[in-house]
Amino acid sequence: MNPVVRDGLARLMVGLAVLFLRVPIRFCFRCRVRMAQVPPHPAVFAANHRSFADPGLVGMWLREPISYFARSDLWDAVIFRFFLEVMRSIPVERDNPGLSSMKGAVERLRQGMSVLAFPEGTRTRDGRLGRLRDGPALFARRAGVPIVPVYLHRSERVWPRGAIVPRLAGGRIEIRYGRPISSPRGLDARLADRVVTERLRRWMLRQERELLASRGA
Repeated sequence: MNPVVRDGLARLMVGLAVLFLRVPIRFCFRCRVRMAQVPPHPAVFAANHRSFADPGLVGMWLREPISYFARSDLWDAVIFRFFLEVMRSIPVERDNPGLSSMKGAVERLRQGMSVLAFPEGTRTRDGRLGRLRDGPALFARRAGVPIVPVYLHRSERVWPRGAIVPRLAGGRIEIRYGRPISSPRGLDARLADRVVTERLRRWMLRQERELLASRGA
């Protein structure tokens, strides 16, 4: 696909999401969005993971298109392939998920496109933050971009585990975007990634405690 056409279609899709989804999400789920500042681009948006709806919920409030990870076999279906190509999604190979995701993420970031990653690696089962992996910190360090922390509260109310389709309405949800976290200089690469991941974990835990105390689980 021609890059100019692809980028134009991506911006059109983002614009349509803003036009047709933001208001219903705010109304039907009483969604509240808080941003510490306008997020930079490109960046790695690192979010906790509670629902299949999380990628869309993170991306629809941003001004620029964002790249998502997807199973490589989804490219085999024509209808999926079109949307995946337009949004410049990152194929994750089943046989080598770590290497394929790292290469794809760093490539997108160096091309000026932000990437969404879930450092927990899978959706939570109890609503609480799980152990974070260093992958997003590694992507950000290799591409020379910051990490923007994101916390989603009650996003499983939009698309509960086990449900085939999302709900049309539900309980109150909240999405918080924090200040960028940059990789510290002068440290060993692996240590720097662990430092960034620990800063990310502490920020997410702070949001979790605040929201649980103010709104309940």
